[in-house]
Amino acid sequence: MKPTAILLCALSAFVLLLGCESTMVNLNNTGTADTVDTADKVFATDTWDTAPRPLASSLEDTDTCANLDLTLERQPVTILLLIDHSASMDLQLGDNDTRWSVLVKALLGTVADPDAGIVWQLENRVSFGMMLFTAVRNEPESCPLLTTVEPALFNGKAISRICRADDETYKGASPVPEAVDAAVALLSQMKGPGRKVIVLASDGLPQTCQTLAQADDAAGRDAAVKAVQDAHAAGVTTFVIGVGDEASDAHLQEVANAGVGLPPNGAEQADFHQGSTENSLLDGLNQVIRMESRSCVYELNGKGVAEGYEEAGQVLIDGKPLAYGDETAGWRLKSPSEIELLGEACDLIQTGDHHLRADFPCEVIITID
Repeated sequence: MKPTAILLCALSAFVLLLGCESTMVNLNNTGTADTVDTADKVFATDTWDTAPRPLASSLEDTDTCANLDLTLERQPVTILLLIDHSASMDLQLGDNDTRWSVLVKALLGTVADPDAGIVWQLENRVSFGMMLFTAVRNEPESCPLLTTVEPALFNGKAISRICRADDETYKGASPVPEAVDAAVALLSQMKGPGRKVIVLASDGLPQTCQTLAQADDAAGRDAAVKAVQDAHAAGVTTFVIGVGDEASDAHLQEVANAGVGLPPNGAEQADFHQGSTENSLLDGLNQVIRMESRSCVYELNGKGVAEGYEEAGQVLIDGKPLAYGDETAGWRLKSPSEIELLGEACDLIQTGDHHLRADFPCEVIITID
């Protein structure tokens, strides 16, 4: 075995798990464990056999090279719904409803059918919060005007109260940068290891508190992108949804990229959603929130598993083997270095405490020349 291959096999796998506390451990060349500071990342807790042993001979004698051995304790993701409450949200979207009423229906259903709302469906495993934002034009001293429900599990009733309130307050401008800053400040106070996410839904181009009277404000757009970049630097991911068709695709793309840590004008493009119809708005909200409420992808360190040897690995939940490629309750390699649980296996891992194990023999691991 090449020295570089031995080095690769000596590296411990790590796992990126939505909403789980973490310690990442690397095996050094004595077989003991070095703890790596992962303060700015979110990992699952890794448990490894770190008994000292000769490195080269142990790798040649064992059948396992890349593995995961994890005790998973579910931590709820925190999703703050940052919703534009400006006057234009009262404009029509679709045949009968306003932008505001369609958005509320997506989140909370209707009075007759509340179970259709995604907040009610996921409130037992997502810490939902809400922050409505607006500002009175030409009154920067009161900007931003915020109505807030702090994130918590089973928060549907509290969110419903502020969404369905008979609110007679003036709904004016859209100070997105200041609203994002306020959302990050709130989320930064939330303790615990769970991942923190902002879902930003706005129906127009943003202003700042100093430019509230301007309908098309280049400084406001730049400040909004900068606020979302700062949020990502603080450990908060942002996903953007355009309500209606007033916000340009170019601006939404910049915000979407900034929200996941990509260059705003880079070649790689993050997903964003433009809800120009009732169905597209409903679909966009559902897709983003459901995607962020669960995680079934686990990442292996190194270059990963060689093509054609995917089935050489074994994946177990609570000691029960899962079938490779079984979409109903199995697993697959999403990429050479990513395991994805499928179907019922993914559903199972979302709740309760579980043990996940995966093993791959050394001969199927891609080596570094």
